[in-house]
Amino acid sequence: MTYDKFFDTITLPNGVKLSNRLMMAPMCDDSAEQGKVTEQQLSYMNSRAANVGIAVTGYAYVNDQGIQVEGQLSVSRDDDIEGLGKLAKAIKDAGAKAILQLSHAGRESGISAKYGKGVYAPTKMAFPWVDYEIKEMTEQDIHDLINDFKEATRRAILAGYDGIEIHNCNHDILQQFFSSYSNLRDDEWGGNHSNRMKLPLAVLKGVKEVIEEFGNKNFILGWRVSPEEIHGENVGYLVEDMLDQTKHALTIGIDYLNVSLSGGLNYDLDAKPRDHDETFAELFKKLTQDKCLLFIGAHVHHPEDIMKVIDQTDGVYIGRALLLDPEFTRKIRENRAGEIVAAISHKQLAQIGLPDRLVKNYSSPDNYQKGIPLPGL
Repeated sequence: MTYDKFFDTITLPNGVKLSNRLMMAPMCDDSAEQGKVTEQQLSYMNSRAANVGIAVTGYAYVNDQGIQVEGQLSVSRDDDIEGLGKLAKAIKDAGAKAILQLSHAGRESGISAKYGKGVYAPTKMAFPWVDYEIKEMTEQDIHDLINDFKEATRRAILAGYDGIEIHNCNHDILQQFFSSYSNLRDDEWGGNHSNRMKLPLAVLKGVKEVIEEFGNKNFILGWRVSPEEIHGENVGYLVEDMLDQTKHALTIGIDYLNVSLSGGLNYDLDAKPRDHDETFAELFKKLTQDKCLLFIGAHVHHPEDIMKVIDQTDGVYIGRALLLDPEFTRKIRENRAGEIVAAISHKQLAQIGLPDRLVKNYSSPDNYQKGIPLPGL
């Protein structure tokens, strides 16, 4: 089988050309030191960014109230710029467009709580899995948060990134505002569907303004979403809701949409939302059409998996496969797909160029490995 289609040049709405259809997925490597970039991160990202068109960093917190895990990157202050610039260069030296993902964990900011930074959320309420105090955001908190995303974008530009990606998914604060489960506010930032999407879109508009102020038409703006929030009988929003929010995001203007499909090792790319005859990919591709590029990925462990995704989208993001084998994409390009490492043992973890903390987390079944298991462990 030929995989030439993977390496087609594709063009973003702003005119920037990507060298191929492959994206290194955003994955937190847990290896920053008090938010600052480390040498191990530079080596790790440089090796994994080779032979992908676009590489996205793990999520970088925009203020001290939004830190979810130890070792998370910071883009919260100006003295982060120097280290972030080194990381951007490491990615770009490998040939990929460097994208910094911006995030705020909201109620999930356990590390902020641990270090007494304070944690806030749309609504003050009890969450069964949270054992620290959460305060309800004030109007000022909300406006400050929007400004923090804008300032983080400014820092990313100064650090030399080719673009940023807004983390509007995986239960971070922007999704928390959009969710009818976690947003019970009765002001303009909550209540009905339109009010609940107001904060994510306000952040997007603010970030867009900063990019336009710098006048760099080549700067890439990515938007990452979770297509729905359903946990048993608990429904935060349905795919129709996110499709509607995405329509508004497309009107504001994004260069690519990154749809975060999660569901563990049994996730099937052919899965369809309840009461729908089309897959998630088909629904979002119908919406984006020629307005922006669509990236989707899930269970991409072999070239055949990429082919299946690309047949429905513009590009595919690759996560665990690049953790397991830093030469995954190179082997495909060089017709050496049969040499791809698709499973790994605990003993081999330390031999594949992962940062020490990431190896430690994958070696602990009660920590990171439990969330995103690697084949073979």
